[in-house]
Amino acid sequence: GCLDAGIMVAYIPQGERTDEGNSRALALAERKLEQIEALTQACPRFLGLARTPDDIARLKERGMKAIMRGIENGYAIGHDLSLLARFRRMGVVYMTLCHNGDNDICDSARGQAEHGGLSEFGRSVVTRMNELGMMVDLSHAAESSFYDALEVSRVPIVCSHSNSKAFCPHPRNLTDDQMRALARHGGVAQVTLYHGFLRQEGEATIMDVLEHLRHMVDVMGPEHVGIGTDFDGDGGVRGLRDASELIGFTRELLRRCYSRQDLQGIWGGNFLRVMRLAQGAATMR
Repeated sequence: GCLDAGIMVAYIPQGERTDEGNSRALALAERKLEQIEALTQACPRFLGLARTPDDIARLKERGMKAIMRGIENGYAIGHDLSLLARFRRMGVVYMTLCHNGDNDICDSARGQAEHGGLSEFGRSVVTRMNELGMMVDLSHAAESSFYDALEVSRVPIVCSHSNSKAFCPHPRNLTDDQMRALARHGGVAQVTLYHGFLRQEGEATIMDVLEHLRHMVDVMGPEHVGIGTDFDGDGGVRGLRDASELIGFTRELLRRCYSRQDLQGIWGGNFLRVMRLAQGAATMR
């Protein structure tokens, strides 16, 4: 599919918010991140780990695919702010603040509105992620958490895999107002290929993905939209089952008269722009 790079995440299911539960979440996150590194090292001729956009470019020049690492669910840090620096040193480029259920950081779109948005700890988490150059990801977050994070973060944020609520009213999809606010703050939302976030009834296909993307571009502008396949989280629909079929999506975008500049942004350029801004604004190492 002409894919040059991808992000593999350490996905942490939301569990008990106890000392024992937090310890299990941390161990699982570290194990998954190590497994991603081992997978990359097992194919040294073809794959390389990347920590920055420049790393991706260097690997591409050598004819290699780049793998970046992320964490899906801030439950991985429990209530320990110092773990963010630990994960950043391991090469984690972004962290999704929550998943399906509230955690100590913020309310989830599928939670109980425990904090009314970001908790006080969550505000410290966003600030520390800014300081470390780790991107803040608000996919799966409640609207209240989303707007709080926009207010607290001094650099743009991302929604790594989120679709349009206007087309599919799933609780974790984005309203048009959220998308406009994200764009005003310089952020990026990436359309995802998980069928349940594309349509409520019937089979989702590549055409649904194109419609969500078109709407997001209309609302936000092409410089604020990307693609977050979620292939490692049950993503994939007819016409876009795996990476080998992604070239077909590019062809469909060309048929719809998207420019070369639009395509460069949608296929990673916009996301990497936010990554550069986040990493460039880091004040801690």
